[in-house]
Amino acid sequence: MARDHRPLVERGLALKKAGNEILELVGGRAIHPVNVRIGGFYRAPARAKLIPLAERLRWAGDAALETVRWVAGFDFPDFEHDHQMFALSLPGTYAIEAGTPTYRGVLGEPVGATRSFPVSGFEQHVVEEQVPHSTALHARLAGERYLVGPTARYTLNSQWLSEPARAAAREAGLGTECRNPFRSILVRAVEIVYAVDEALRIIEAYEPPDRPWIDVEPHAGVGYGATEAPRGVLYHRYDLDADGLVTAARIIPPTSQNQAAIEDDLRRFVMSRLDLGDERLQWECEQAIRNYDPCISCSTHFLDLSVIRTGDGPAERLAGHR
Repeated sequence: MARDHRPLVERGLALKKAGNEILELVGGRAIHPVNVRIGGFYRAPARAKLIPLAERLRWAGDAALETVRWVAGFDFPDFEHDHQMFALSLPGTYAIEAGTPTYRGVLGEPVGATRSFPVSGFEQHVVEEQVPHSTALHARLAGERYLVGPTARYTLNSQWLSEPARAAAREAGLGTECRNPFRSILVRAVEIVYAVDEALRIIEAYEPPDRPWIDVEPHAGVGYGATEAPRGVLYHRYDLDADGLVTAARIIPPTSQNQAAIEDDLRRFVMSRLDLGDERLQWECEQAIRNYDPCISCSTHFLDLSVIRTGDGPAERLAGHR
């Protein structure tokens, strides 16, 4: 990429740097921030520190729009799924750090036909189960397979994007929903436009607090919450004793929630590509997996593809092993 598309790589790295600067200012460092504490933050940034950051973010907004236009020109496979779409929703804003768990059913269901439940009921609606062929838990929502992540967020909340982000989505050819997982990269690009807009909005309205944290007295109880990680809905629940020590914890990450959807899509995707050679087929399968989790196939060497060809037609069998 750096050799063949140097300006694009430099733009991507500069966008990443702008995001890192936000984390460094608010969190203390770009990776694994250290400024967060119970009750708030150890230190709040001075308003003067935000002025140069805002200037860089204005450049980042233009770069993000150019990125959307570039990605919109990709050649996306003609492929759609019919999974339930699950994301947080908070009317008036594109939900990230808070919202109500909301889902919509199969392809073609009316836009208003959504269902929701309180975060306190997450574990009653999202049920993880062991399956015979995998060590990874599979999750079901109301007993059905479902999808979290950028396309789910967009499908349920696109009307709450900022105007520049909505305009970018329209220009890129995104409708009111997106059910082609290969176009998730396009949705992510639109979300970067929104993220820059939201950062600038917060900076403009920011007033340093008198204290960056509030005092919290420990006591026994149960705490839970859900946020939108880049990969999708992330749920945490902790049980605390009277001293504030954690006695039990439950985390339901987006990657495992998407496991059933990934496997179902991969099966259907492969069946129309059995005429490909083994190397090309593995490459396209890895590309399909990255639609849901960009890191999974490279960080864990996810896919070891074994191909057993027993004939010239659809009877050919393929097996992927983790």
